[in-house]
Formats: sequence, C-alpha cells, structure tokens
Amino acid sequence: MDHLDEHDSDEMKAVPVSDAPTARLRKKRSKIWDQYRPIFVDGAIQSAECLYCHIHMSCRGADGQSNGTSHLWRHQKICRAKDGFGPSPLQQDADLPYVVNEVDPVDQILPDSLDDINLVTRSENSKFRSKVWKDFIPFYVGGRVQGADCVHCHKRLSADKGRSHLNRHTQTCPARNGNSMSHQKGVLFQSSVPNFKSRLQDELSPALTNGKVQIAEYANKFLKGSSGDRSPAGHHILALPAMDEMNSTEQNTTSAQTAAGISRKFDQEASYQELTKMIISLGYPLSIVEHEEMRRFAKSLNPTFNMASSIDIEEYSTLLFQKEKTDLKEKIALLSHRISLSASVWAPQGAEASVKYLCLAAHFIDSEWKLQRKIIKFGVFWSSPSSLERMIHFKEACVGDSDSGPFYVIQEAIRDWNLDQKHFSLTSVSAVRNNEDTSKLMEMLTQGKCIPIRGELYNVACVDDVLNSIVSKGQLVLHHVGNILEKFIQAQMSSSLTRQQLLEVVAHMGLKCPQEDAKCWHKIYFRLEVFVHWKKAYPSEELLSAEDTKIVEPACRILRAFYRAVEVISGPVCSTANIYFNELWKVRTTLQEEASSDHTELANMVWMMQEAFNEYWQNSYVWLSIPVVLDPRFKITFIEFRLKRAFGTDAEKYVSTVRDTIRELFHEYCGSLEKSGVDTSTCEARDVEFDGFDSDSLEDWDEHLNAQTRSQLLTELDNYLEDGLVPRKDDFDILNWWMSNSTKYPTLSIMARDVLAMPASAVNCEAALSSEGNTIHKQWSTLSIKTIEALVCTRDWMK
Repeated sequence: MDHLDEHDSDEMKAVPVSDAPTARLRKKRSKIWDQYRPIFVDGAIQSAECLYCHIHMSCRGADGQSNGTSHLWRHQKICRAKDGFGPSPLQQDADLPYVVNEVDPVDQILPDSLDDINLVTRSENSKFRSKVWKDFIPFYVGGRVQGADCVHCHKRLSADKGRSHLNRHTQTCPARNGNSMSHQKGVLFQSSVPNFKSRLQDELSPALTNGKVQIAEYANKFLKGSSGDRSPAGHHILALPAMDEMNSTEQNTTSAQTAAGISRKFDQEASYQELTKMIISLGYPLSIVEHEEMRRFAKSLNPTFNMASSIDIEEYSTLLFQKEKTDLKEKIALLSHRISLSASVWAPQGAEASVKYLCLAAHFIDSEWKLQRKIIKFGVFWSSPSSLERMIHFKEACVGDSDSGPFYVIQEAIRDWNLDQKHFSLTSVSAVRNNEDTSKLMEMLTQGKCIPIRGELYNVACVDDVLNSIVSKGQLVLHHVGNILEKFIQAQMSSSLTRQQLLEVVAHMGLKCPQEDAKCWHKIYFRLEVFVHWKKAYPSEELLSAEDTKIVEPACRILRAFYRAVEVISGPVCSTANIYFNELWKVRTTLQEEASSDHTELANMVWMMQEAFNEYWQNSYVWLSIPVVLDPRFKITFIEFRLKRAFGTDAEKYVSTVRDTIRELFHEYCGSLEKSGVDTSTCEARDVEFDGFDSDSLEDWDEHLNAQTRSQLLTELDNYLEDGLVPRKDDFDILNWWMSNSTKYPTLSIMARDVLAMPASAVNCEAALSSEGNTIHKQWSTLSIKTIEALVCTRDWMK
C-alpha cells in the first residue's frame, strides 16, 4: 500500500447545502484539502477539484462510502499544473467550498456509470461529416450523441437536437479566436468549470487520441460496485500526457529523476554476488568475466555496471563459501546423532591428470527427519611429485604426502567439523578403501572409540564400484554381444524407413540414452534394450540368428539388473539404507536364474560374476541386513527368510551374526544414555553429600538404577522385534514412521536415524556409469586447492 494511505481515513465535516456558500468548514483533518476544493452534493463530499489543473477527483466509492484521500495525494505528486501555476484568483479562498446545488441541463444527460461513456473521434464514425465536429468532441450516452465538448474552451453543449448552435459557438468562442476569458473575482461561471465527466474525458483524451501516453493509472476503471451503484462519483482516472507534449525542461527533469531512481536501485555489490553464484552453480570458469563478449553484454544491460575480474570472483567465492560453511556447521553442531561419510575420487577433465582429488560428503537425517547429503571437504588425494607443468601453469606447488591422501583429508574434515564423537561409518570407492591410509584412520578412530562396535560398520565398499567390477568379469562375452548389436543397428540404419522405426522404438523405451563417455557395458545394455523393444514392436521380422538370440536376451536381463541397482542406489534422490538389500538381492537372483543357460560362453560369464558377487555378499551382508531389521515392514523375519535361501543349511550362523550385531549396536546406544544418567546421578550424589551423607554409600543404589534402566532399554528392542509388521504400501515413508514412533521407541529411533542414513554409494549415478567418473572443469583445476574446495562445496550447497 502506498505510504500516503495513512490519510485514507481523513474526512471533512459536511455542511448543509443551503448554508454552504457562507459557512466555513468546521474541521480539516488533512493538509491535502489545501490543494483541493471540496464539492458537496446533498450535504456530503462527492468529489474534490484540484486548485491547479481543475480536475475533479471522486471522493466516494462504488458503495457510496468514502474512498479516502490517498489518490488525492498521488495526484498532487504528478499534477503538471502545480509546478507552473498557483491557484487561480477565483480559488484563493480555500475555505469556501464549491457546492453543487443547481444542475446544468447538459449535466442531466450524463449516463449512470462510466460503462455507458463512449468517446470516439471523427475518423471512427462516418456520421460526423459536418465541419463543426472539427471543433467539438461528441459525447455518447446509450449509443446516441447527447452532448458535444468544445475542444478550445471545453464547454459542453447539448447535441441531441441539431447542430446550428454548435456553429454559432465556434464563431463566438473566445478561446478559439485567441481571446482570453475574463473572470470576475468571486463569480463562478458554470460553463467555464467543466463537470466531472468532462474533466474525465480531458484526462482520458491523451490515451485515446495520441496513443503515446507514457504513464497512466486507472483506478477502478469502468468497474461496477457490488452494490449495483453505478454513480460516476465512485470512479477516478488519472493519466499523464504523452512525453512529446512536455517541454524540454520537463523532459530533462523526468529523465534525471528516472536515472536517479535507477542508480538508487542498482547495487554493484549485490550484482557481484549474483554473478558469483551463477558462475559457481553452472560450473563456468572464473575467467568468463574477462571475456570481451561478456563485458559488452553486461554493459548493454547496465552501463554503470563495472565487470569484476576473475580475482574478484575468486574472492567472492571464498567469502560465500565461508558464510555457507558457517551456517552448515551450526546446523550439524545442533544434531544430537551421528553422521556417515562417503569418499570419492575426482579428476580434472581432459587428458591424463597430474592430480586427483578426494571428495568427502556427509550423510545425515536432519531435525525434520529428512535425509541430507552435503560435501564438507575437497582435498588432494594424489599429486604427481614431478609435475613441473602444473607448477608453472597452475601456479601451485606440488602437495606433499603429509597434506594429501585419505588419512589427511578425512582426519582434517573430522577435526574441522567436530565429528570425532559423531562419526558413524565411511563408504568409499576402491581407490580410497584399499589405501593404507584408510586402514590407519580406522585404527585411530577405533582406539579413540569414535565409531560404534569397533568399526564393523566402517569402511563400507561403494556398491557402484562393486557392481562395475562384477560386470567387468564378463567383458569378453559382452564384447561379442556388442558386435552382434552393431550389425543389427547398421542394418536398421540402411534405409530411411527402418531408421525412422528405430527412432520411434527408442522414443517409446523411456530409457535415457548414454553419454559419449559412458561405460562400455552401459552402452551395450542400452542397445540390448533397443533390440528387445524392436523385437516386440515388429515380431514378424527375422532380426538375429537363433544362436545370437540365445546370448543376447539373457545378457539384456543380466545388465538390466545391474543398471537398475545402480540407478536406484546412486540416483539423484538420496535413498535410505533399508532399500539396498533388496536391490542387490535382485542382482543375485538374476545371476542364479541365468547360470543354468545352455550357452557355454554365457554360463561361464555368469559363473565368474557369481563368484565376485558372493565374495562381496560375504563381506557386506551384515551392514546390508541391519537397516532392513529397522524397517517395520520386514524386521528380522525377512532377513531369516532371505539368508536361508542364500546360505542354505549355514543360514542360522549368518542370521545369528545379524542378531548379535544389532543387539551390540543397540547396547552401545543404551550405554550412551546410561553415561548421561551416571553424570546426573553423580551430581545428585554430590548434593546428598553436602546434606551429610557419604556418596560412596549410594554407589550400589546407582548400579541398581543403571541395571534397571539397561533392562528396560533392552526390552524396547525386544518389543519392537516382537510387534507385528507394518503393512507394505507404495507410499510408505520409513523416516516419517520412525519420527512418529520416536516416543514409543526412544533409543531405537536414535539408532535407526543413524543407520538409515548410511550411504551405499559414494558417487552419483552419472559418475557411476561414466568412464571418467567424477570430474571438475579443467579451468577450475588451475586454481589453488582452497579455491577449488570453495567452488565445489558451494556449488553442492546451492543445489
């Protein structure tokens, strides 16, 4: 609302119509009435006449109530006549109201509302062929000409009974002949003061005739009130004339005011910040601001903008990083539960890199029970000690072994983010997991009791790495399958008809086409799906030989299981840990089904894949099973069922291991609560000692309370496992379920919060299926490691 609306409640005391010419206003609450003359009708203010331009402004809304004075204030700000002229001598006495107690006969023909007004020009109506209409503007009511306004003196004459009096007026009109009208002080000529609608027409005329009105404000334009009142006094219209009607002084003043307004709104600092955010979020090189084309484009938008240099953008990036990092650290510090980490290796785009980076991400469930993934550290994983070119081009000295590697980067992140007592697990790619520094870090964290159950859930293998490694076992067979598909694709591309059919099949598949740098098996899988869908669409065509079909279709089913597992586990939406078990179980089941193939080469490929998968399964079934136990739809009974099928007669041993691990983990969480309880008991014991009791005499009581608490907490886990299963639904939200049942299972819900946040993958789906993996822009790699960290982390936080 406009700031002038504070005057909207201002009213003036009405005076009787008979007393108005001599009576004075009893009270004026707003200074705006120094600029207007109130006009009374039946004892109430209906409109206000500007003392400068003589326009009549409505003071009543469509419902008959006062519509305030804010529009009167706004008109004074734009009134053109105000700056050049003062009030006319006739109107110097502001206390004398202009009272309408007699109505001119012409005014009686005015329509009921502005909806009935129809203003036209001679060119728009062929009826106006008389020369008299060169000096008059016809006034319509109900589709008929009822009046005519002189374009010179603005006097309104009736026009419904002939035109001869209009001709006589043009001959005697003093304004047309250049003579000024003489006014006698204190005398008001009705014909010299146009009524409300005549003034309204004058205000609208620039918009209707020039077509060049620069600014116009139409308040309640042609709107009808809800009460059905169609009084013209309930509407007001303001319009500024066209710019070309202003004199040069007015134009210069307006231009200066506009330029001043722009300069006030433009903020150079804010523009730099937005530019920095754009460059970071889109991964542009910082040097883009120094491109001549970029500078010209910025100048075309705002000539006053001074383009920043790449050094400026680097500084702004660092400042933005520090600010966002502080906010995220405060958010993590407020969390009362543990945080899991994932570690992946990145490399610069392009040729063989002389440096590789380690990216560390934190996975946690926030206070609103939403799963979050945030990059918290980006450091050097490995750097060539003899890279003279990097030192010259990148202006960065080689990073020593003590400042690089998993141990240094992860330890530095734990220290910097205060995670020493909040660390839960680490999921890493093979290059990190198999590094000696990672084992050294795990030993240090285990000795310091920083990770639960002696690190059994620590240093988890990245599932994407494992699946890619398993697929590589069938490289020879898949290469043969790729050659078969290549011949199929060439045959379909030989004619325009089959080429169009092939593209239609691809369009209906709903499968994303691999990128140029995609892994070989991903490209083969995509072509296998194309072949399978083509065969369904055109079953009558003979595509491949029977021998080739025997190997192509099973290969498609195998690679489909691997692709979908990668897609789900490493997808753009963070997944809770309870879904990993089932996705990997599908891979295991598919391999079992295809192992009985009578195709020798395919059977050998499946056998090698099974060997690699079983090795991974033996090392990972425990951490994959625990999140499923904490899924109220499955619990331990589902794990028993699956492991019996996986390990046969030895299943009980594996099920027992899962049971013991989850109880041990739960006991540790109970111990943390007991520890806080002991601290409370110690404080209470000290209070008792001050009252004359010996604290040692209460140690047995404390032990009794702790044992009681431990028994109650263990009962919580048993109650959960014994309670019935929750029905499976497609829209089931496991985090929402634990949030809702945190009161029923207070300790178990804390443990579930940490376990369900464990990641199975350290990379996203695109990187998992790419032959290059995670990369950063080659221009970013020319920066210092601190700047690269700021850019990579900030870009992740801005998503």
